[in-house]
Order: sequence, then structure tokens, then C-alpha cells
Amino acid sequence: MNSATTATVSLGAVTIGLGILAWTLTKWWRAGGGKGPGPGGGSGRDPKVLLPFMSSMALGMVAVTATGGLIGTAAVFLLNGGSMAGNWSLVTLTGTATPEVTRTGLKALTPGGSALLVIYFVILVAMWKSGAKLLKGKIASGIICGCLLGLSAGFSGVGSLALVTITNTVGDKITGVVM
Repeated sequence: MNSATTATVSLGAVTIGLGILAWTLTKWWRAGGGKGPGPGGGSGRDPKVLLPFMSSMALGMVAVTATGGLIGTAAVFLLNGGSMAGNWSLVTLTGTATPEVTRTGLKALTPGGSALLVIYFVILVAMWKSGAKLLKGKIASGIICGCLLGLSAGFSGVGSLALVTITNTVGDKITGVVM
């Protein structure tokens, strides 16, 4: 199956996705506000702290492009829930309209890319099962953020397009799928 997803994203979903991203980056930035490791210093804004969030965000961005199955259906469910909540919050808080902002020319996962998505999902489930509560929160928020931003016409959608291309290329090479 090589058809693109039919899911759409609204401005409300993108607003919530960007809000989650902004929250995470602000907390990371503020936590590293000291003069580096040592007495009285912070973590020095260690980028490794962002890895669980960013890797799960990438999973969400790729998962929302899946055309079906359990992973694709769950990602679109998260996207639709985010769209409803985001649309409600934008209308309620600002009175603005919430147009659709889905990018055109969606790229679908190849069979090899889909196999890599499943492997990536297994890795994040293993991280989830072995992680502390804080790690689980980073993974969950990253997946939600990625699902909400993955189809957008903005900059985050361009990032998702690159991730899907990389996933397809690597997945096809690893599994031996010839397209």
C-alpha cells in the first residue's frame, strides 16, 4: 500500500503541537540556566536531555503519515483529538477561525518505511517500559506533538516530509525492499 493518508490538520492542532514543543524547550532552557555542571550550576543545557522527546516526536510525525493499521489509526485519533481541543481553545480564547493547514503533496510510507516505523515503535515501547515516570511523560508528549505537527503546511511539516523520506530510504535498504 503506497497511498497517502487522508487525515487533515487544523490550525488548532498545530497550535497545541507548537505549544507542547514550546513548553518542552522552555523547561529545558530554564533547567540549564546555570553556568554549567558543578556547584551552583545547572545542566548546561545538555541537548541529550531532549533526545527522548525529540525521538518520540519524530515517531509521531512519521506515524501520522501511515495509511492505516493500528499505529496509523492511533496517530490519526490523536490528531483528531488535538484538532478538536485546539479548535475549541482558539475559538474560545481568541475568537479566531481555525482553518485547515494540511500540507499538499503528502508522502506515504513505503513497505520498507512501514517496517522501520514498526521497529522504531518497538524501540520506544521498550524505552517506555524501562523508563521512569519523567521519561514516560517526555515520550508521550513527544508522540502527541509529532502527530499534531506532522501533516502541517508549515515548517514542522517540512521536517516531517524529510523524516518520511529518510524512513522510507533506510527502511527499504534495511529490509531489502526494492521499489
